[in-house]
This record gives sequence, C-alpha cells and structure tokens, in this order.
Amino acid sequence: MNDPINNPIKKTINNPDKSPMHKAQAQLWQSLVNQGVVDNSTAPAIQLSSPWYIIGAQILGGWIAALFVLAFVIACIASVNDMEQSILAMGSIITLSCLTYYRVGENNQEFILQMVFAFSISGQLMMLWGIHDTLKHIDDGLIALMYAVLFAVHWWLIPHKANQFIAAIAMVPCLLAILVIYQLSQLILPLLIVSLMLVWSQLYRWPQSYQRLRMLGYAISLNLLFTHFALSDIGRWMDLPQILMTFDARFSHYLAVAMVLLSALWLINQVFNQLSTQPIELTNTAQLSRVKFIAILSAILISLLSIPMAGISTALLMLLLGYFYNEFKLLALAIGALVSFIGLYYYSLHINLFDKSLWLMASGVVLLLIRLTMALSIGKTIANKEQRHDVQ
Repeated sequence: MNDPINNPIKKTINNPDKSPMHKAQAQLWQSLVNQGVVDNSTAPAIQLSSPWYIIGAQILGGWIAALFVLAFVIACIASVNDMEQSILAMGSIITLSCLTYYRVGENNQEFILQMVFAFSISGQLMMLWGIHDTLKHIDDGLIALMYAVLFAVHWWLIPHKANQFIAAIAMVPCLLAILVIYQLSQLILPLLIVSLMLVWSQLYRWPQSYQRLRMLGYAISLNLLFTHFALSDIGRWMDLPQILMTFDARFSHYLAVAMVLLSALWLINQVFNQLSTQPIELTNTAQLSRVKFIAILSAILISLLSIPMAGISTALLMLLLGYFYNEFKLLALAIGALVSFIGLYYYSLHINLFDKSLWLMASGVVLLLIRLTMALSIGKTIANKEQRHDVQ
C-alpha cells in the first residue's frame, strides 16, 4: 500500500485530470476565484478518509499489538523481586512516552493512535497500582489526590478525545472520594451540580479547550446521574458499597434540588432572553412573559416532584442544557435518565397497581394541561401578530 505505483488512491491524487471529483472541485474553486470570494488560485488538497471497516480493523489490530507487548512487559516485571516499585516505574515510563507521542507525534494513522491509546490506559493502570501499593499505609486521601492529579494531567495534556473522556470520568470520582474521606459527603451533590453548570456554561468561551470541557461536562453528567441512582431505592436494594451510601443525606438532597431549580431558572431566563432579541414569532412581550411564567412554574413543580423522586429535576436540567447548548448526546442521556428515574420510582412505590395507575393518570393529565396552556399561549401570540400584520 505504500507503493504509489500500485496504490489506486494515490494514482487518483497524482492524476487529478482522471478524477471527476477533482474536476468538479477545480471548476467550483475557479468559479469562486472569478467571483473574488477567495484569493488563492490553487484549491486545497482533498483529505481522503478510509472506510469504516478499514478503521475498525486498524483499531482492533492496534489493541491486539499493544496487549501482546504489555503481556511481555508484565511477564518480565513478574520476575523482579520489588514488583510494586517496578510496576510504578514501568507505568511512569509508558505514560510519559504516550504523553510525549500525543504532544509531538505526527503520525495520525488509526492503528498507531489506538496502539498508543492502549499503552496509555495500561500505563495509567500500572501507575494507579503502584501508587496504591506505595501509599496504602500513609493516607487514603493522599492516594485519592494522587489519582486525581494523574487523571487531570492526562485530561489536560492529551488531545485524544477518548483518552480525555476516560481521564475525566475517572478524575471526578477521585475528587469526590476526597470529600467522602474527610467526611464532607454532604457537599457532593451540590458541588456536582455547580460543576455541571460551570463547565457547560463555559463551553464556548474557551475555544482552545472546547474538547476538554466537553468531555469533562459529559463525565460530570454521568457521575451526577450515577450518584442519584445510588440514592434511589434500587441503589439500596443492590447493596452498593458503603462509600456510595454516604451520599444519602436529607440536607444534601434538599440543597441539590434547590440548586437544580436555580440553575433551571437561569437557563430558562437565558432561553427567553434570546427569544426576545430575535425576530421570531414570539414578538408580543406580554405573551412571551406568559409563556416564560408557565415554564418557570413547571420548573418549580418538577423540582417539588424531585424531592420524593431523586434525579428527576437533575435529568430535566441536563435536558435543558442539551437543548440550550445543542448537545444531542446530552439530550439523549437526559431523556434516558428521566425515563429510568421515573420507572425506578414507580416500581419502588409500596402501593398496589391500581393506585400506581391513578398516579400515572394524574401525572399525565397535569403534563397535558401544561402542554395545552403553552400551546394556547403561543397560538394567541401568533394570532395577535397576524392581526397586527393585517392592520398594517
């Protein structure tokens, strides 16, 4: 494949006259030059991407190659007497090598990237093992801090998206574990909500860190949902580790609900501020204020419902964030979480099925009434605009 004579892709690139795609690109670029839209008379080179099955084979091959090399390295370490120190040293060497490649390496082939990714994950695991064995007799808080620093360095320095996400989703529990160790677990839910709002609200203000903040935002979202899941009755039935059950504090839960409500009100205000400044159908200030009032009232009612149903208001806050910042994956995650939390609460109720069905019917009627009220308000707004247009 490296021979340009036998490579049909390179033949096409080296002979643009034989490629219809190159001809169309040249004609389009020439028309842009004639119109004065662009200054450069030479069209940019076409970046050809490999088919998905080629990329999949490269990913699989990279991980297999990395695992074979790592198996050989671990087998060599197993013969050393001071195994803990050897694992820490080897993990540090592998991690630093991967960091160096990510920062200065120029080969972007998927096979190489996946192989380095596998080495990076393995090096981090070796370092975690070595740090734990070295500091296990000193302080658990120090171990959690070292873990958090290790993942923070990888999250900040590595440009690889998957590696950033794994580092971020592991860094957040390490920071939360520090609060649990020092008996500050009541701050976990409020801090997660504050962090969620801060990260997503700063997403577009730091374009050079957009990918890092986005991965951190998803990591915080998943950890926040998992925390609410641990607080639910299903979480208690599953006999989760005791460290997770330390989240269960009424004060922390009420404070989290209040902070979610304040965050949702801020987002609603931001959305309606944008609507009021754009030339769209909602130009009537009175009607817009009415719709805004209904949205605020709905947020308050949902927050009250989230007191017995942990996680409902948080899922709706994530739904608002996904809509406001145009994050489809966050929207899908929030919808899945909302359905899951409602289902968990429904099946955890210690009442018969008839009473459950009555509660479901009542909830459906309330939601339909809210939807009908909003639709009538918007309809009146559009009708008033049409009347003013006809008068003019």
